[in-house]
Order: sequence, then C-alpha cells, then structure tokens
Amino acid sequence: MRSRSRLAYVAALAAATVLVAPTTPVQATEPETQPTDITLTRWNSLEDFAKGRSSNLRPDRHGTLLIGHGSETTTYTDPFGDGSAKTYEYGSWTSPVVTTGYPIDESVTSWDVDTPTGTWAEIRFRGRKADGTWTKWFVMGRWTAGDDFAAGDIHRTSVDGQSDTDAGLYTDTYVARTGKEPEAFQTRVTLLRPEGATVSPSLRSVATLTNEYLPDSAYPGTSTPTLDHAIDLGVPPFSQNIHRGEYPEFGGGGQVWCSPTSTTMVQYHWGHEVPASELEGIEAPNGDPQVAYAAINTWDYAYEGAGNWPFNTAYAGRWGLDGVVTRLRSLAEAETLVAAGFPLVVSANWERSEMPEAGYDTDGHLLVIGGFTAEGDPILYDPNHPSDDEVRNVYTRENFERVWQTSTDGITYVIHPRDVQLPGSATNW
Repeated sequence: MRSRSRLAYVAALAAATVLVAPTTPVQATEPETQPTDITLTRWNSLEDFAKGRSSNLRPDRHGTLLIGHGSETTTYTDPFGDGSAKTYEYGSWTSPVVTTGYPIDESVTSWDVDTPTGTWAEIRFRGRKADGTWTKWFVMGRWTAGDDFAAGDIHRTSVDGQSDTDAGLYTDTYVARTGKEPEAFQTRVTLLRPEGATVSPSLRSVATLTNEYLPDSAYPGTSTPTLDHAIDLGVPPFSQNIHRGEYPEFGGGGQVWCSPTSTTMVQYHWGHEVPASELEGIEAPNGDPQVAYAAINTWDYAYEGAGNWPFNTAYAGRWGLDGVVTRLRSLAEAETLVAAGFPLVVSANWERSEMPEAGYDTDGHLLVIGGFTAEGDPILYDPNHPSDDEVRNVYTRENFERVWQTSTDGITYVIHPRDVQLPGSATNW
C-alpha cells in the first residue's frame, strides 16, 4: 500500500512545508460536485508532437518519435548500477507552453514509451509562475520497461531531492508551494540509447495532469447516481495477499503490491495478457504469476515500491494499452466511464471507522471500480483480501466517495486499448 494523502504533502511543504455490454448513462440531475479545475493535456500523435519542439528526433511510420541520426550525447551514472558512467545518444521533445487558466497546485505526467533493451526515457515538467519566471525542470521519472541489467538496462527510478523554494516533488507528483503556483507549464520527454546502438526508444504519447487543490472542507458530499440499473464489468479478480512473502527484494508481495495487482486486473479485463514465455521462471506458488511479474516490472528503485502511479500506466503501455493518471471529481464521473465499459484503478486511504465495510484501515491503497449496484454503490475489486474469490466487494457510495476524494483528490488510472475511444469529452480524460 502507499500513503499519498494531499494533506501530508501540504504539511510537508509548510514545514519546510462475465463482461457487460456498454450502456448509456441516464440523463439524471447534475451531480453535486465542486467544479474543480482538473485538466489532462495529451499529446498522442505526430500532429500533436508537431505543436511542440523536437531536437534530434524523427517520426516513424507508426506515428511515434525516435532518436534521429544526429550525434548528441550525454553521460548517465545509474545510481543503482555498478557506479560507472555510460554515454548515451539522445533526442528530446518539448511541449508547447500550456496555459491552464488557473493556478496549478499539483501535476502528474504519464507516458507511453517503448524501450528496447538498453534504452530509456526521462520525463520532465516545469511551471511558469504568475511573475513570468519559470521553475527549474523537475524530473518526473526515468523509465525503462526492461530489467536486463547485464545487457545495459538502467534501473527505472523516480528522483529524490528535487524540492526547492518553488515546489516539492514527491516521487511522481509535483506540488507547488503556496504563492508559487504556476499558471502555465511545459512537459519534456528525452529518449536515450547507448552510444552506437541501432535501436531506439519510441515516444507514442505523453499526458500531463494539472489541478487546483480542493481542500477537504470544500468536499460537496455524495454525488447523485447517474445510472438507473446495476452494471458489473466482471473484472478478473486478483488478490495481492496470496503473494505474501514472494520476492522480498521487491517488497515481499502482500500489501505493497496493490497498485500492480490492480493494474493487472484491468489489463486482463481487456484481454491483454502477459505472454506465457515472459512468466517462465516467475515464482508464484499460490498462482497469478502475472501479478508478481507486474510488481517486478513497475518497481521504482528510489521509492523502493511498485506504487509509482505513472510507472504502472507506463507498464500497461507495454501490453498495447493506453494508460494515464488523472483525477475524477466524483463517483458520478466514474459512472460515465464504467458504464461505457472502462474499469478504473483508484487510489485512497482511510481509517477503519471511515470505511467499516472494508474491514481494515490503510495509509494508501489502490483498487478497481468495476461496476455499480442499482442503488449506486460502487462494486470494488479490492486486492486486499485473502483470496481471488474474495476480491469483489460492494462498498457504500457515501463512505467510499468521501475517502477517495478527500485523501487523494480522486486519483485514477484510466487504462484501455489504444483503439478503444473514451466516452464523450471531458477536461480530465
């Protein structure tokens, strides 16, 4: 599990500081939610990339960007490697300046980058403040899908120690300091490959979430259900707890694998399974080796966990899925996506008294919204149960919506096949 309370961020800053066919929601009354400013800005085509600026990158016939034929090089020392610096050829794409129209309190960037062995990508974010000055470039992640270190893969990692007078960087989340909130931003993706290599990483898409902070005191209460019937997407249920004691070097399974377990549930819902050849040698005595595989391949070596949000959506991209980290304002918004056939991975934390139906408390957890009852209660595929058979649960709408919204401001992974369009249009998906 993972503690990601927004209140904890603020305090830290203050101190220093069986699938169902898609259905259409009924046109019910407008949900009682605050019009929180949340924007997901995406670039996912060559047309989109042309709006930004490229350096030593070239397009390919698949609509992605690759390292060009120039000779720009840099060195990098893997902090979890053998201590030697290695030389890499690289190319970068920088987004246009995006003006949000509101002060940016928080930001998370997601990406879909293919990384052949030895190659990797670095993702950065910077903000432009009200006085026109820019923050520094914050590294949001150094990503590779591989772990063949002998063949040249780096250890995927977030980057600690980046906080300054403008913002705090908490693993994967940019949090602005009071009075230093940006009003515009840029995102940058740098692709790297070993000097002399002929293969290149490829950038398919990148998406940056920005939002204005809504304090707990402004929580508007339970949203009105928008469906007039029950729906259950029948998500494949996987328990994280059957893996307790597995792979101690990757957290030992159990409670720390909630994010990759939830990501795997949605991945398998869409039928994008990990090939059997990839699972050979994975030790999972109680079954579901794909969960252990996901934990190993989302592991953030700096954070020492598998709960890095965009590392999980990037992992889904390895299997032909489009994945982004965003925020939803309510279960009413979630109903629009679930009713269209999209299960959602969501993040929350709670005290046992706040969610007695769950039977436990948590300082940070991820689980899947896979449906709703006719009364509007969410059907949650919760991996924090002893067996796969016990993963599907119904939790109270009032309780779950409150803890989800007040603990993480509605953090959600939206994961789906690249050729499946999301329903309607919204600023946050």
